[in-house]
Amino acid sequence: MLKFTVTLPSDAAHSVIYLLNDSMEVSALPHAAVVSVEVPDWNRDLSPWKAERVFRKRDDFAGGAKEFLHKLLEIVPEAEKMLGFVPEFRGIAGYSLAGLFAVWTLYRTDVFSRAASMSGSLWFDGFAEFMEEHRPVNAPEKVYLSVGEREKQTKNVRMAQVEACTVRTAEILRGYGTDVRFDLNPGGHFDEVPGRIGRGLRWIGEPSELK
Repeated sequence: MLKFTVTLPSDAAHSVIYLLNDSMEVSALPHAAVVSVEVPDWNRDLSPWKAERVFRKRDDFAGGAKEFLHKLLEIVPEAEKMLGFVPEFRGIAGYSLAGLFAVWTLYRTDVFSRAASMSGSLWFDGFAEFMEEHRPVNAPEKVYLSVGEREKQTKNVRMAQVEACTVRTAEILRGYGTDVRFDLNPGGHFDEVPGRIGRGLRWIGEPSELK
């Protein structure tokens, strides 16, 4: 079973967000509990299909997202036993490759009705085409997308498409009636990561009546 920790909300509880985390401490949100889930192997577990690596010293993308999603859904009942309330909705969130996975899950399960992808790897080979050719299982209620304004300046041709692909993702999801927020942040991929994650979590964690 995947390892996870639960951070309870600081105010009246409404929802739960599953954050694919890399050992970052999470502050309590006003209305949403956060289940931080450990990802054993990011290139394997978060890639929707096989693809060539982007960094020379890293492994190729192994395409293990389907198996990881199965393991993630297995921990949902166990995690929610610890909440002390019945969530009105569930969200899923992640940074970088985990942000790609968060959007991809919307096309594979209806368990999550909201998603946040901060500096998500939406440039991933074939993902834009995948979104064009498929529909989410259910149209998500809210999706938060962000990217750093300098991320497109990378010399890596594949990763340089990140801003254009994020904008296109927003357009596609808005076409289903989804409430999409897109933030263009100062800096590059590794700037102000905790703050970017926090903004995404807070936005998708708002109760429906506060939209």
